Amino acid sequence: MSISLRTAFLWLAVLLLYGCEKDKDYGSEDNFIDQPEQLSELKAEVSAAGTQFIELQWPVVKNTHFKDVSYALYLDGLKVIEGINATKYSLINLKAGQKYTIKISASSEGKQIEQIINTSTLTPSTGNPTIYQEYNLHSYSRITGPTALKQLADGGHIAVRLLQHPGTFADENFKVVVFKVDQSGNMLWYRLLSVKAYSFSTYGEFFVTSHKEDQEGLLFIQNSVVKFSVKTGEVLLEKSYADRLPEQSFESVFKTSAQEVIAGTSTGSLLSINPDDLSLNWHQPNTNQLGSIVAINVDSKKNIYYIFRNTNERNTSIRVHKCDSKGQFLNNFLFDGTLNNESNLGFWMTSLLVDEQDNLYLFGRNSDFNFLRYFKFSTDGTVLKKNEKSDYLSAEKAFFNNKGEIVVVGQVDGGGLNTYAGLYIFDKEMNIKSKRYYTEIPSHIIRGISGNPDGSYNIFLNFRQTYTYENPNFVFIKTDADGNI
Repeated sequence: MSISLRTAFLWLAVLLLYGCEKDKDYGSEDNFIDQPEQLSELKAEVSAAGTQFIELQWPVVKNTHFKDVSYALYLDGLKVIEGINATKYSLINLKAGQKYTIKISASSEGKQIEQIINTSTLTPSTGNPTIYQEYNLHSYSRITGPTALKQLADGGHIAVRLLQHPGTFADENFKVVVFKVDQSGNMLWYRLLSVKAYSFSTYGEFFVTSHKEDQEGLLFIQNSVVKFSVKTGEVLLEKSYADRLPEQSFESVFKTSAQEVIAGTSTGSLLSINPDDLSLNWHQPNTNQLGSIVAINVDSKKNIYYIFRNTNERNTSIRVHKCDSKGQFLNNFLFDGTLNNESNLGFWMTSLLVDEQDNLYLFGRNSDFNFLRYFKFSTDGTVLKKNEKSDYLSAEKAFFNNKGEIVVVGQVDGGGLNTYAGLYIFDKEMNIKSKRYYTEIPSHIIRGISGNPDGSYNIFLNFRQTYTYENPNFVFIKTDADGNI
Protein backbone atom coordinates (compact mmCIF):
# COMPACT_ATOMS: atom_id res chain seq x y z
CA MET A 1 0.00 0.00 0.00
CA SER A 2 1.40 3.45 -0.98
CA ILE A 3 2.20 6.18 1.56
CA SER A 4 -0.52 8.43 0.17
CA LEU A 5 -3.18 5.73 0.57
CA ARG A 6 -2.16 5.09 4.16
CA THR A 7 -2.31 8.82 4.84
CA ALA A 8 -5.83 8.98 3.43
CA PHE A 9 -7.05 6.17 5.71
CA LEU A 10 -5.47 7.89 8.71
CA TRP A 11 -7.27 11.17 8.04
CA LEU A 12 -10.53 9.30 7.50
CA ALA A 13 -10.20 7.66 10.94
CA VAL A 14 -9.50 11.01 12.58
CA LEU A 15 -12.56 12.57 10.97
CA LEU A 16 -14.78 9.70 12.06
CA LEU A 17 -13.50 9.92 15.62
CA TYR A 18 -14.20 13.63 15.98
CA GLY A 19 -17.42 13.40 14.00
CA CYS A 20 -19.03 11.01 16.46
CA GLU A 21 -20.83 12.43 19.48
CA LYS A 22 -19.09 11.57 22.71
CA ASP A 23 -21.03 8.98 24.77
CA LYS A 24 -22.17 10.15 28.17
CA ASP A 25 -20.01 8.71 30.96
CA TYR A 26 -22.52 7.29 33.45
CA GLY A 27 -19.80 5.65 35.45
CA SER A 28 -18.53 8.98 36.71
CA GLU A 29 -21.94 9.97 38.19
CA ASP A 30 -23.25 9.01 41.64
CA ASN A 31 -26.77 7.60 41.11
CA PHE A 32 -27.29 6.28 44.73
CA ILE A 33 -30.77 7.08 46.03
CA ASP A 34 -30.88 7.51 49.78
CA GLN A 35 -33.63 5.20 51.09
CA PRO A 36 -35.83 6.59 53.86
CA GLU A 37 -34.99 5.17 57.27
CA GLN A 38 -37.69 2.87 58.59
CA LEU A 39 -38.20 -0.23 60.72
CA SER A 40 -39.57 -3.57 59.55
CA GLU A 41 -42.89 -4.79 60.94
CA LEU A 42 -43.15 -5.86 64.58
CA LYS A 43 -44.92 -9.23 64.79
CA ALA A 44 -45.04 -10.24 68.44
CA GLU A 45 -47.10 -13.19 69.67
CA VAL A 46 -47.84 -14.94 72.94
CA SER A 47 -45.65 -18.03 72.73
CA ALA A 48 -46.48 -19.44 76.17
CA ALA A 49 -48.67 -18.73 79.18
CA GLY A 50 -49.53 -20.13 82.58
CA THR A 51 -51.42 -19.09 85.68
CA GLN A 52 -48.68 -16.62 86.68
CA PHE A 53 -46.67 -15.88 83.53
CA ILE A 54 -46.99 -14.76 79.91
CA GLU A 55 -44.16 -15.21 77.42
CA LEU A 56 -43.90 -13.16 74.23
CA GLN A 57 -41.74 -13.74 71.19
CA TRP A 58 -41.15 -11.81 67.96
CA PRO A 59 -38.91 -11.88 64.86
CA VAL A 60 -35.98 -9.45 64.72
CA VAL A 61 -37.03 -5.93 63.70
CA LYS A 62 -34.59 -4.47 61.15
CA ASN A 63 -33.57 -0.88 60.40
CA THR A 64 -33.19 -0.01 56.70
CA HIS A 65 -30.05 1.99 57.61
CA PHE A 66 -28.65 -1.01 59.50
CA LYS A 67 -28.78 0.71 62.86
CA ASP A 68 -29.23 -1.23 66.10
CA VAL A 69 -32.80 -1.89 67.28
CA SER A 70 -33.80 -2.35 70.92
CA TYR A 71 -37.09 -3.28 72.54
CA ALA A 72 -39.20 -2.20 75.49
CA LEU A 73 -42.22 -3.82 77.14
CA TYR A 74 -45.11 -2.25 79.04
CA LEU A 75 -47.70 -4.06 81.16
CA ASP A 76 -51.02 -2.23 81.59
CA GLY A 77 -49.26 1.06 80.80
CA LEU A 78 -46.33 0.54 83.19
CA LYS A 79 -42.83 0.09 81.79
CA VAL A 80 -41.42 -3.34 82.63
CA ILE A 81 -38.12 -3.21 80.79
CA GLU A 82 -36.37 -1.24 78.02
CA GLY A 83 -33.20 -1.37 75.97
CA ILE A 84 -33.20 -5.14 75.50
CA ASN A 85 -31.94 -6.85 72.34
CA ALA A 86 -33.54 -10.25 72.98
CA THR A 87 -36.60 -11.26 70.93
CA LYS A 88 -38.28 -13.21 73.73
CA TYR A 89 -39.39 -12.08 77.16
CA SER A 90 -41.40 -13.59 80.03
CA LEU A 91 -43.62 -11.49 82.27
CA ILE A 92 -43.72 -13.29 85.64
CA ASN A 93 -45.43 -13.03 89.04
CA LEU A 94 -48.72 -12.14 87.37
CA LYS A 95 -52.17 -12.72 88.82
CA ALA A 96 -53.96 -15.88 87.76
CA GLY A 97 -56.99 -15.52 85.51
CA GLN A 98 -56.22 -11.83 84.90
CA LYS A 99 -56.55 -9.92 81.61
CA TYR A 100 -53.52 -7.82 80.63
CA THR A 101 -52.64 -5.27 77.96
CA ILE A 102 -49.05 -5.62 76.81
CA LYS A 103 -47.26 -3.07 74.62
CA ILE A 104 -44.05 -3.98 72.82
CA SER A 105 -42.02 -1.20 71.19
CA ALA A 106 -39.02 -1.40 68.87
CA SER A 107 -36.85 1.70 68.59
CA SER A 108 -33.73 2.80 66.76
CA GLU A 109 -32.33 6.35 67.16
CA GLY A 110 -35.64 8.16 67.07
CA LYS A 111 -37.54 5.68 64.94
CA GLN A 112 -40.11 3.64 66.84
CA ILE A 113 -42.94 1.21 66.16
CA GLU A 114 -45.35 -0.38 68.64
CA GLN A 115 -47.70 -3.33 68.97
CA ILE A 116 -50.48 -3.89 71.49
CA ILE A 117 -51.46 -7.41 72.62
CA ASN A 118 -54.48 -8.10 74.83
CA THR A 119 -54.17 -11.45 76.54
CA SER A 120 -54.61 -13.15 79.93
CA THR A 121 -53.06 -15.63 82.30
CA LEU A 122 -54.72 -19.02 82.76
CA THR A 123 -57.36 -19.54 85.43
CA PRO A 124 -56.21 -21.84 88.24
CA SER A 125 -58.10 -24.80 89.60
CA THR A 126 -60.73 -24.05 92.21
CA GLY A 127 -59.65 -27.13 94.12
CA ASN A 128 -62.98 -28.81 93.48
CA PRO A 129 -62.87 -31.95 91.31
CA THR A 130 -64.29 -31.49 87.83
CA ILE A 131 -65.35 -34.06 85.28
CA TYR A 132 -65.59 -31.89 82.16
CA GLN A 133 -63.30 -29.28 80.57
CA GLU A 134 -63.07 -27.64 77.15
CA TYR A 135 -59.84 -26.26 75.71
CA ASN A 136 -59.42 -23.46 73.20
CA LEU A 137 -56.79 -20.73 73.38
CA HIS A 138 -58.49 -18.13 71.18
CA SER A 139 -61.92 -17.49 69.72
CA TYR A 140 -60.36 -17.49 66.24
CA SER A 141 -58.35 -20.73 66.53
CA ARG A 142 -58.98 -24.39 67.23
CA ILE A 143 -57.01 -27.29 68.67
CA THR A 144 -56.85 -30.05 66.10
CA GLY A 145 -54.67 -32.64 64.36
CA PRO A 146 -52.67 -35.52 65.84
CA THR A 147 -52.56 -36.05 69.61
CA ALA A 148 -49.74 -37.05 71.95
CA LEU A 149 -50.68 -37.69 75.56
CA LYS A 150 -48.66 -38.60 78.65
CA GLN A 151 -50.21 -39.19 82.06
CA LEU A 152 -48.06 -38.00 84.98
CA ALA A 153 -47.69 -39.46 88.46
CA ASP A 154 -49.75 -36.62 89.96
CA GLY A 155 -52.73 -37.59 87.79
CA GLY A 156 -52.25 -34.69 85.39
CA HIS A 157 -51.31 -34.93 81.72
CA ILE A 158 -49.02 -33.43 79.12
CA ALA A 159 -50.85 -33.06 75.82
CA VAL A 160 -49.50 -32.08 72.40
CA ARG A 161 -51.67 -31.08 69.46
CA LEU A 162 -51.85 -28.48 66.70
CA LEU A 163 -53.29 -24.98 66.99
CA GLN A 164 -54.93 -23.99 63.70
CA HIS A 165 -55.81 -20.48 62.58
CA PRO A 166 -58.06 -19.43 59.70
CA GLY A 167 -55.20 -17.30 58.31
CA THR A 168 -51.47 -17.11 58.78
CA PHE A 169 -50.23 -16.72 62.34
CA ALA A 170 -46.63 -15.47 62.48
CA ASP A 171 -46.28 -16.78 58.91
CA GLU A 172 -47.79 -20.17 59.80
CA ASN A 173 -51.32 -21.57 59.64
CA PHE A 174 -50.48 -24.07 62.38
CA LYS A 175 -48.50 -24.07 65.60
CA VAL A 176 -47.61 -27.03 67.79
CA VAL A 177 -49.29 -26.48 71.16
CA VAL A 178 -47.86 -28.26 74.21
CA PHE A 179 -49.84 -27.90 77.42
CA LYS A 180 -50.21 -29.37 80.90
CA VAL A 181 -53.47 -30.08 82.71
CA ASP A 182 -53.98 -31.16 86.31
CA GLN A 183 -55.92 -34.25 87.44
CA SER A 184 -59.22 -32.36 87.05
CA GLY A 185 -58.36 -31.24 83.53
CA ASN A 186 -57.53 -27.60 84.39
CA MET A 187 -54.93 -26.17 81.99
CA LEU A 188 -51.86 -25.01 83.93
CA TRP A 189 -49.71 -23.70 81.06
CA TYR A 190 -49.30 -23.90 77.31
CA ARG A 191 -46.45 -23.29 74.87
CA LEU A 192 -46.55 -22.73 71.12
CA LEU A 193 -43.80 -24.13 68.88
CA SER A 194 -43.16 -23.49 65.21
CA VAL A 195 -44.25 -26.15 62.74
CA LYS A 196 -41.77 -24.89 60.15
CA ALA A 197 -38.85 -25.03 62.57
CA TYR A 198 -39.15 -28.83 62.68
CA SER A 199 -40.34 -29.32 59.08
CA PHE A 200 -43.37 -31.02 60.60
CA SER A 201 -46.19 -32.19 58.35
CA THR A 202 -49.63 -31.57 59.82
CA TYR A 203 -50.51 -35.10 58.70
CA GLY A 204 -47.68 -36.57 60.78
CA GLU A 205 -47.55 -37.78 64.36
CA PHE A 206 -45.70 -36.64 67.45
CA PHE A 207 -44.97 -38.39 70.74
CA VAL A 208 -44.35 -37.28 74.30
CA THR A 209 -42.92 -38.93 77.40
CA SER A 210 -41.52 -37.73 80.74
CA HIS A 211 -38.15 -37.87 82.45
CA LYS A 212 -36.60 -37.25 85.89
CA GLU A 213 -39.71 -38.26 87.85
CA ASP A 214 -41.95 -36.08 85.66
CA GLN A 215 -39.82 -32.95 86.08
CA GLU A 216 -39.00 -32.90 82.36
CA GLY A 217 -40.90 -33.77 79.22
CA LEU A 218 -39.59 -35.04 75.89
CA LEU A 219 -41.41 -34.19 72.67
CA PHE A 220 -40.51 -36.25 69.60
CA ILE A 221 -41.45 -34.28 66.48
CA GLN A 222 -40.43 -35.17 62.93
CA ASN A 223 -36.74 -36.10 63.43
CA SER A 224 -36.08 -33.82 66.41
CA VAL A 225 -36.48 -34.05 70.19
CA VAL A 226 -37.46 -31.10 72.40
CA LYS A 227 -36.86 -31.30 76.14
CA PHE A 228 -39.01 -28.99 78.27
CA SER A 229 -39.86 -28.24 81.89
CA VAL A 230 -43.06 -29.97 83.02
CA LYS A 231 -43.57 -27.21 85.60
CA THR A 232 -43.52 -24.24 83.20
CA GLY A 233 -43.18 -25.57 79.63
CA GLU A 234 -39.85 -23.79 79.18
CA VAL A 235 -37.73 -25.38 76.44
CA LEU A 236 -34.55 -26.76 78.03
CA LEU A 237 -32.81 -28.50 75.13
CA GLU A 238 -33.38 -29.31 71.46
CA LYS A 239 -31.68 -31.88 69.26
CA SER A 240 -32.12 -32.63 65.57
CA TYR A 241 -31.23 -36.05 64.18
CA ALA A 242 -31.68 -35.03 60.55
CA ASP A 243 -28.10 -36.06 59.73
CA ARG A 244 -28.82 -39.59 60.96
CA LEU A 245 -32.46 -39.68 59.85
CA PRO A 246 -32.69 -37.86 56.49
CA GLU A 247 -36.28 -37.69 55.24
CA GLN A 248 -37.44 -39.77 58.20
CA SER A 249 -39.78 -39.08 61.10
CA PHE A 250 -40.40 -40.66 64.49
CA GLU A 251 -43.32 -43.12 64.46
CA SER A 252 -43.09 -44.60 67.98
CA VAL A 253 -41.40 -44.00 71.33
CA PHE A 254 -40.92 -46.19 74.41
CA LYS A 255 -39.02 -45.23 77.57
CA THR A 256 -37.18 -48.24 78.98
CA SER A 257 -35.28 -46.56 81.85
CA ALA A 258 -33.92 -43.27 83.17
CA GLN A 259 -31.03 -43.66 80.74
CA GLU A 260 -32.87 -44.72 77.60
CA VAL A 261 -35.75 -43.92 75.31
CA ILE A 262 -36.16 -46.15 72.25
CA ALA A 263 -37.61 -44.58 69.11
CA GLY A 264 -38.68 -46.10 65.80
CA THR A 265 -38.91 -44.24 62.49
CA SER A 266 -40.98 -44.14 59.32
CA THR A 267 -38.32 -46.08 57.41
CA GLY A 268 -37.64 -48.75 60.00
CA SER A 269 -34.65 -47.29 61.85
CA LEU A 270 -34.39 -48.01 65.57
CA LEU A 271 -32.60 -45.61 67.94
CA SER A 272 -31.69 -45.50 71.62
CA ILE A 273 -31.53 -41.95 72.99
CA ASN A 274 -30.16 -40.76 76.32
CA PRO A 275 -32.89 -38.50 77.80
CA ASP A 276 -30.37 -36.47 79.83
CA ASP A 277 -28.40 -34.92 76.96
CA LEU A 278 -30.32 -36.40 73.97
CA SER A 279 -27.19 -38.14 72.70
CA LEU A 280 -27.47 -41.43 70.83
CA ASN A 281 -26.70 -44.62 72.73
CA TRP A 282 -26.99 -46.63 69.51
CA HIS A 283 -28.63 -46.50 66.10
CA GLN A 284 -29.76 -49.47 64.01
CA PRO A 285 -30.65 -48.30 60.48
CA ASN A 286 -32.93 -50.53 58.46
CA THR A 287 -31.28 -51.46 55.16
CA ASN A 288 -33.27 -54.59 54.30
CA GLN A 289 -36.99 -53.77 54.34
CA LEU A 290 -39.02 -50.66 53.64
CA GLY A 291 -41.51 -49.96 56.39
CA SER A 292 -42.30 -48.14 59.63
CA ILE A 293 -41.89 -49.09 63.29
CA VAL A 294 -44.85 -48.53 65.63
CA ALA A 295 -45.88 -49.57 69.16
CA ILE A 296 -42.50 -50.46 70.72
CA ASN A 297 -42.34 -52.54 73.92
CA VAL A 298 -39.78 -54.65 75.84
CA ASP A 299 -39.82 -57.85 77.86
CA SER A 300 -38.12 -58.63 81.19
CA LYS A 301 -34.93 -59.68 79.38
CA LYS A 302 -34.84 -56.27 77.65
CA ASN A 303 -35.61 -57.74 74.24
CA ILE A 304 -37.34 -55.18 72.03
CA TYR A 305 -40.58 -55.86 70.12
CA TYR A 306 -42.43 -53.63 67.69
CA ILE A 307 -45.09 -53.74 65.01
CA PHE A 308 -43.48 -53.48 61.57
CA ARG A 309 -45.65 -52.06 58.79
CA ASN A 310 -44.01 -53.27 55.61
CA THR A 311 -44.68 -50.69 52.90
CA ASN A 312 -44.38 -53.15 50.02
CA GLU A 313 -47.04 -55.42 51.52
CA ARG A 314 -49.58 -52.57 51.78
CA ASN A 315 -50.56 -53.83 55.26
CA THR A 316 -51.72 -57.22 53.95
CA SER A 317 -49.61 -58.93 56.62
CA ILE A 318 -49.34 -58.55 60.39
CA ARG A 319 -45.70 -58.49 61.45
CA VAL A 320 -43.92 -58.10 64.79
CA HIS A 321 -40.13 -57.90 64.90
CA LYS A 322 -38.02 -58.99 67.85
CA CYS A 323 -34.59 -57.44 68.56
CA ASP A 324 -32.06 -57.66 71.35
CA SER A 325 -31.42 -54.82 73.80
CA LYS A 326 -29.12 -53.08 71.28
CA GLY A 327 -31.66 -53.20 68.47
CA GLN A 328 -30.04 -56.12 66.63
CA PHE A 329 -32.70 -58.02 64.68
CA LEU A 330 -33.53 -61.48 66.08
CA ASN A 331 -36.80 -62.68 64.59
CA ASN A 332 -39.85 -61.84 62.51
CA PHE A 333 -43.28 -63.05 63.66
CA LEU A 334 -46.05 -63.24 61.07
CA PHE A 335 -49.69 -63.48 62.19
CA ASP A 336 -52.77 -64.54 60.25
CA GLY A 337 -55.50 -61.94 60.70
CA THR A 338 -58.08 -63.39 58.29
CA LEU A 339 -61.60 -64.05 59.55
CA ASN A 340 -64.56 -65.61 57.83
CA ASN A 341 -67.24 -63.30 56.41
CA GLU A 342 -64.88 -60.32 56.35
CA SER A 343 -62.84 -58.54 53.75
CA ASN A 344 -59.26 -59.49 54.61
CA LEU A 345 -57.35 -57.24 52.23
CA GLY A 346 -55.38 -55.46 54.94
CA PHE A 347 -54.77 -54.94 58.65
CA TRP A 348 -53.78 -51.95 60.75
CA MET A 349 -52.26 -52.95 64.10
CA THR A 350 -51.86 -50.15 66.65
CA SER A 351 -50.92 -51.45 70.13
CA LEU A 352 -48.47 -53.93 71.65
CA LEU A 353 -48.41 -54.80 75.38
CA VAL A 354 -46.14 -57.04 77.49
CA ASP A 355 -47.23 -58.38 80.90
CA GLU A 356 -45.12 -59.42 83.89
CA GLN A 357 -44.93 -63.01 82.60
CA ASP A 358 -43.63 -61.80 79.20
CA ASN A 359 -46.84 -62.62 77.39
CA LEU A 360 -47.42 -60.23 74.50
CA TYR A 361 -50.76 -58.75 73.38
CA LEU A 362 -51.30 -57.28 69.92
CA PHE A 363 -54.32 -55.15 68.96
CA GLY A 364 -55.56 -53.49 65.80
CA ARG A 365 -58.23 -53.74 63.17
CA ASN A 366 -59.20 -54.84 59.71
CA SER A 367 -58.12 -51.81 57.69
CA ASP A 368 -61.16 -51.98 55.38
CA PHE A 369 -64.15 -52.17 57.73
CA ASN A 370 -62.70 -51.45 61.20
CA PHE A 371 -63.31 -54.89 62.70
CA LEU A 372 -61.23 -55.69 65.81
CA ARG A 373 -58.12 -57.90 65.61
CA TYR A 374 -56.17 -59.19 68.60
CA PHE A 375 -53.53 -61.81 69.42
CA LYS A 376 -51.87 -63.10 72.56
CA PHE A 377 -48.48 -64.69 71.87
CA SER A 378 -45.26 -65.80 73.55
CA THR A 379 -41.75 -64.39 73.15
CA ASP A 380 -41.00 -66.97 70.44
CA GLY A 381 -44.02 -65.86 68.40
CA THR A 382 -46.32 -68.76 69.30
CA VAL A 383 -49.95 -67.64 69.16
CA LEU A 384 -51.75 -68.41 72.42
CA LYS A 385 -55.09 -66.77 71.64
CA LYS A 386 -56.70 -64.76 68.83
CA ASN A 387 -60.19 -63.57 68.04
CA GLU A 388 -62.17 -66.02 65.94
CA LYS A 389 -65.22 -63.87 65.23
CA SER A 390 -65.88 -60.33 64.09
CA ASP A 391 -66.28 -57.49 66.55
CA TYR A 392 -66.96 -53.98 65.32
CA LEU A 393 -64.33 -51.81 67.02
CA SER A 394 -61.63 -49.75 65.36
CA ALA A 395 -59.00 -50.32 68.07
CA GLU A 396 -56.67 -47.35 68.58
CA LYS A 397 -55.08 -47.83 72.01
CA ALA A 398 -54.59 -50.54 74.64
CA PHE A 399 -53.19 -50.39 78.17
CA PHE A 400 -53.31 -52.23 81.51
CA ASN A 401 -55.65 -50.82 84.14
CA ASN A 402 -55.10 -50.84 87.92
CA LYS A 403 -56.45 -54.42 88.13
CA GLY A 404 -54.08 -55.79 85.51
CA GLU A 405 -56.89 -56.03 82.98
CA ILE A 406 -56.44 -54.87 79.40
CA VAL A 407 -58.37 -51.80 78.30
CA VAL A 408 -58.88 -51.43 74.55
CA VAL A 409 -60.34 -48.19 73.20
CA GLY A 410 -61.39 -47.28 69.68
CA GLN A 411 -64.08 -45.84 67.44
CA VAL A 412 -67.44 -47.30 66.47
CA ASP A 413 -69.18 -46.05 63.36
CA GLY A 414 -72.87 -45.59 64.12
CA GLY A 415 -73.80 -44.71 60.54
CA GLY A 416 -73.99 -41.35 58.79
CA LEU A 417 -72.17 -38.67 60.80
CA ASN A 418 -72.63 -40.60 64.04
CA THR A 419 -69.44 -42.01 65.55
CA TYR A 420 -68.53 -42.68 69.16
CA ALA A 421 -65.93 -44.32 71.39
CA GLY A 422 -66.04 -47.94 72.47
CA LEU A 423 -64.18 -49.31 75.51
CA TYR A 424 -63.56 -53.06 75.95
CA ILE A 425 -62.13 -54.76 79.05
CA PHE A 426 -60.20 -58.04 78.55
CA ASP A 427 -58.75 -60.38 81.11
CA LYS A 428 -55.29 -61.78 80.39
CA GLU A 429 -56.82 -64.88 78.81
CA MET A 430 -58.31 -62.51 76.24
CA ASN A 431 -61.87 -63.01 77.36
CA ILE A 432 -63.97 -59.88 76.94
CA LYS A 433 -65.33 -58.99 80.39
CA SER A 434 -67.28 -55.88 79.40
CA LYS A 435 -68.08 -53.49 76.60
CA ARG A 436 -68.98 -49.83 77.00
CA TYR A 437 -70.14 -47.52 74.19
CA TYR A 438 -70.27 -43.76 74.81
CA THR A 439 -73.40 -43.12 72.80
CA GLU A 440 -74.67 -40.55 75.32
CA ILE A 441 -71.89 -38.15 74.22
CA PRO A 442 -72.68 -36.26 70.97
CA SER A 443 -70.95 -37.69 67.90
CA HIS A 444 -67.23 -37.57 68.69
CA ILE A 445 -63.75 -38.86 67.92
CA ILE A 446 -61.63 -40.06 70.83
CA ARG A 447 -58.11 -38.57 70.85
CA GLY A 448 -56.62 -40.13 73.97
CA ILE A 449 -57.43 -42.00 77.17
CA SER A 450 -55.72 -42.90 80.44
CA GLY A 451 -56.71 -44.73 83.62
CA ASN A 452 -56.72 -43.65 87.26
CA PRO A 453 -56.01 -45.70 90.42
CA ASP A 454 -59.70 -45.63 91.40
CA GLY A 455 -60.70 -47.28 88.11
CA SER A 456 -61.97 -44.11 86.44
CA TYR A 457 -60.80 -42.94 83.02
CA ASN A 458 -59.66 -39.63 81.56
CA ILE A 459 -61.05 -39.26 78.05
CA PHE A 460 -59.85 -36.62 75.59
CA LEU A 461 -61.97 -36.08 72.47
CA ASN A 462 -63.23 -33.78 69.74
CA PHE A 463 -66.88 -33.50 68.87
CA ARG A 464 -67.82 -34.36 65.32
CA GLN A 465 -69.33 -31.35 63.57
CA THR A 466 -72.85 -32.15 62.31
CA TYR A 467 -75.80 -30.22 60.90
CA THR A 468 -77.30 -29.85 64.35
CA TYR A 469 -74.23 -29.70 66.62
CA GLU A 470 -71.05 -27.67 66.39
CA ASN A 471 -68.37 -27.45 69.06
CA PRO A 472 -64.76 -27.23 67.79
CA ASN A 473 -63.13 -27.32 71.24
CA PHE A 474 -60.83 -30.05 72.54
CA VAL A 475 -62.61 -31.78 75.44
CA PHE A 476 -61.63 -33.57 78.67
CA ILE A 477 -64.12 -35.91 80.40
CA LYS A 478 -63.48 -37.86 83.60
CA THR A 479 -65.60 -40.96 84.14
CA ASP A 480 -66.56 -42.66 87.37
CA ALA A 481 -64.92 -45.87 88.62
CA ASP A 482 -67.11 -47.95 86.32
CA GLY A 483 -66.26 -45.94 83.22
CA ASN A 484 -69.61 -44.16 83.19
CA ILE A 485 -70.13 -40.50 82.42
